[in-house]
Amino acid sequence: MKYLYFFFIILFYYSPTIAKEFVVSETQNKIKILDIYSNKFLLNKNYIIKNGDFMKSKNKISYLTFNKVKICLAKNSSIKVKKIKNNYMVIEHLKGSLVVNKENNSKLKLQIQILDNLILDITDKIYTNQFEKNKFLLRSFSDVSFKFFNTKNIRKLKKNTTYKYNEKLQEIRIDNILEDPLIKNCSTNKKSFNSNYLKSFSCIPTGKKLTCGYQ
Repeated sequence: MKYLYFFFIILFYYSPTIAKEFVVSETQNKIKILDIYSNKFLLNKNYIIKNGDFMKSKNKISYLTFNKVKICLAKNSSIKVKKIKNNYMVIEHLKGSLVVNKENNSKLKLQIQILDNLILDITDKIYTNQFEKNKFLLRSFSDVSFKFFNTKNIRKLKKNTTYKYNEKLQEIRIDNILEDPLIKNCSTNKKSFNSNYLKSFSCIPTGKKLTCGYQ
């Protein structure tokens, strides 16, 4: 057992994949984790993110950071780590609203899976909001790509543009989308959330339009 213990210590400190890419450096507000072994616990600093980890925020917006990447979850939102390999990571957005903020000099190749579609080439901030079953909003803050489910089609998305997905992806104008507290607060150098932005922000279909705001 003694030798096994030292083996894991050496693996932790000398494996570049573990030590640099997937160790949580900071968190705020409670995030529940369910791992592949059905263990349930709260996310803490220095936790090593693993394949299959299911993460869910509670009644407050929350975030975690690791290696120049910040993941922010609206309250009662959830994600799952679908794949980790070397400097490559796929996160599935399952429920609620999500912001992923990745610094340009991060070596991590990050993708977001949402309703089996993939968001690729993430180099900055990306926002997704599942406002209704099988429907979501996507706000790109840099030039990203969108790969449609079960096809080889990849679409380049415009910078600083909002899209609505309902079986197909279309540009949509929502004037106050940037008021979402996740977007306001989820910068890589921000250490805490402004308490003025903790109200619920949601989007509701009204006919052919989509109305977003504080509820």
